[in-house]
Amino acid sequence: MKRPKMRRTLPSTSSLACFEATFRHRSVTRAAEELNMTQSAVSRRIQSLEELLGKSLFRRENRQLIPDIAAIQYGKDLGRLLGELEAVTTRFISQGHELGLLTVAVPPTLASRWLIPRLNDFITKHSHIDLNLVSKIKRFDFDNEDIDVAVYLGDGNWPDVHLQPLMSDFVVPVCAPSLLNGQEIKTAKDLLKFPLIQHTTRPLLWKNWFTELGIETAKATSGPKFEFHSHAIGAATSGIGIALMSDLVVQREINSGDLIIPFGGRTKFEDGYFFVYPPKMKNDVNAQTFGFWLQQQCASFLATTP
Repeated sequence: MKRPKMRRTLPSTSSLACFEATFRHRSVTRAAEELNMTQSAVSRRIQSLEELLGKSLFRRENRQLIPDIAAIQYGKDLGRLLGELEAVTTRFISQGHELGLLTVAVPPTLASRWLIPRLNDFITKHSHIDLNLVSKIKRFDFDNEDIDVAVYLGDGNWPDVHLQPLMSDFVVPVCAPSLLNGQEIKTAKDLLKFPLIQHTTRPLLWKNWFTELGIETAKATSGPKFEFHSHAIGAATSGIGIALMSDLVVQREINSGDLIIPFGGRTKFEDGYFFVYPPKMKNDVNAQTFGFWLQQQCASFLATTP
């Protein structure tokens, strides 16, 4: 059987790197410093390349290295090719879970209002893990989306995934002080005098809230609708209506007085926050490290929340 022909004109990357660095610096000494090699090792690599090519690459004039005319274009081409090789290698490494990258899908408002202000603690403790946070409003789809794990609010009834409970969801009605215009709110029914701001991602939130209080009303599902929680918060702050929000994302506005609680207080719902991941991430150290850290942060948060 005929043996395959070897690629005899393909130099080693080490020899090419030595030549390209020497060509760029016009100095073996500086090339050796850049490549963390000895000058003699760099010189041997260049000599080996010259033997393979059958041509000299440099000539010495007044203690300076001068590349031959053909070597000038060769050096420029190699600089470009080695740069591209380094770029694709770096890109490949950055996509390897075992080397640090962890892509986390998080609802945008939860990320900006609660998670990101706490992230410095995780980054400081686990600097080897590169977090890639992506905003995700609708439910995760690990099969068709480029995400590793997710933080999601819901009932936890999701097949074919692993999940860790983080914390329950407590909601609270909020509105701008100006919306009430001096009107007194004595019962939950009094809230129906005002527009109810709806979340398209949680369309039955108001309905379930009123049902918990024994009130059935068709008005519970009507009112201006917003997909993003941040937009709903903005609408409430602007006096458009009353919003029913997870208390952890409106605490800033409540503390500042931009929003008030017109009736009642925090109400616990069946929905909760979960750390969710597919079976393939079950033994991923980075994913489990992040999940454990999330649980610690949630426990700390709940311990300081009245």
